[in-house]
Amino acid sequence: MSKIEHPLSWNAIGRIVATIFGIYLAWILYRTLLMIFVSIMLAAAFYPLVFKLQKKLTLPLASILVVFSLLIPIIIILFTIVPGIIVQFPEILRTLDQVVTQSSIIPPAIKNIDLSQYSQNAGTYILRSTSQITGYLTAFFTVMFLTLYFLIDSKRLNEIILSLIPDEHKEKAQKLAEDLTRINGQYIRGNLVISLICGVSTYIGLSAIGVPYAPALALFAGLVDLLPQIGAVIGATPAVILAFTVSPTHGLATLALFIVYQQIENNVLSPNVYNKALDLSPALSFIAVLIGGSLAGIVGAFIALPIAASIPTIVKYIQSHE
Repeated sequence: MSKIEHPLSWNAIGRIVATIFGIYLAWILYRTLLMIFVSIMLAAAFYPLVFKLQKKLTLPLASILVVFSLLIPIIIILFTIVPGIIVQFPEILRTLDQVVTQSSIIPPAIKNIDLSQYSQNAGTYILRSTSQITGYLTAFFTVMFLTLYFLIDSKRLNEIILSLIPDEHKEKAQKLAEDLTRINGQYIRGNLVISLICGVSTYIGLSAIGVPYAPALALFAGLVDLLPQIGAVIGATPAVILAFTVSPTHGLATLALFIVYQQIENNVLSPNVYNKALDLSPALSFIAVLIGGSLAGIVGAFIALPIAASIPTIVKYIQSHE
């Protein structure tokens, strides 16, 4: 009687089980892993600033200074601009609802969306959603503290990771890490700077034109400008609609403001700020943003481009070891 041989060995079966368990564990820890990944990207983006400050300060002090320089403007916005926006939010929704309902060019499917119910319940919803808001704030500060720890322990973490790599591959692995850090760092720093410029420019322009709720609209435009490809259109839409409620002249001037700014951002700011770190075609960029947004929401859309831009570098590294 001949012995039956199984195509899979016990080692292969063990690897398959371990892979399935790893995927399941990653699924359970999805949010935690996402926060860790974002923190690593932020640490990579801010490390060059920490490195420069290290010439005069210790590493922990330089890291704390850099992280708090990012936190302070956000805290100021939360306690000064956001309360006013919360008060104005119901009125903005009511105005948008009136414009949408009375417009003859907007499709009926969009007209059927009753924004007035959100305007009536907006204040109550925000007050009652303290647990959700607290969750977002907790996640934000967790990411900030993780970023701080990664900055302080960057050298030690780098040594630990390199110790796991064979000696013959350490040099190339170090070069790969430096390239990925450069790509992600330039993107995140550039995106934050461009979004700040967008918010300030939008506020100045809307205020000069005379569009109501300029601070709220400018803050919204600056925040969604963090989302590549789609952020510009999303940020311009409420401002243009509200401007047309004032007069056609205000509406056209606001539309021209966003068009001119986007041309400046796309052709002047982005090429100089990113310095060709993201060498992706518009089509690939848009697809990357859609995939990232589908997988991880706004955070996924934000980190989609540097990940997509890193893939060619990773592929070259893998091919060099085949």
